[in-house]
Amino acid sequence: MSGFEGLFSPRQEVVLNTLEQARERGTLEWVRPLLEAFRDRPEEDIRSEIADMLGALKISDAAVVLADALDDPAFQSQHADIIGFLWSCGFQTEDDLRVVIACAVEGDFRCAMEALTWIEELEQVLDEQVLLESLLAVRGTLEEMPKDDARLALFESMLHALQRLERAQ
Repeated sequence: MSGFEGLFSPRQEVVLNTLEQARERGTLEWVRPLLEAFRDRPEEDIRSEIADMLGALKISDAAVVLADALDDPAFQSQHADIIGFLWSCGFQTEDDLRVVIACAVEGDFRCAMEALTWIEELEQVLDEQVLLESLLAVRGTLEEMPKDDARLALFESMLHALQRLERAQ
């Protein structure tokens, strides 16, 4: 068995060999199958190894694949991880702000925390419309959020980070 299908083998040694192959010869085409294996594999050791790989990508075009996964409902449970991969790889571009904010608003505490970390690393947002929509989404979330919601402080910090970006325009 060779190629991506080895990531989904029931035999752990096949999966590990395929991961080694991905590590040695991995290209952009490996990113989506690795995300799918990360989502679908039950074994924590394999998921951890895949997470290490996805969090250390050196292929700049991989940012598009990761951001596309944030837009895919099949990866909803992995949003926090994927935002973390974007951050770990240094993939912070304004192009992904809209989808990162959407994930934070819809997600749990961990997702909001990863989104905040990612947003705080943004150096600038030149697209005023994207920034305005992001500010409105965060403000709307804060207005509707119960005061005892554990995510409240995260969204307040997110709002401040977005306002900083707005002032820098």
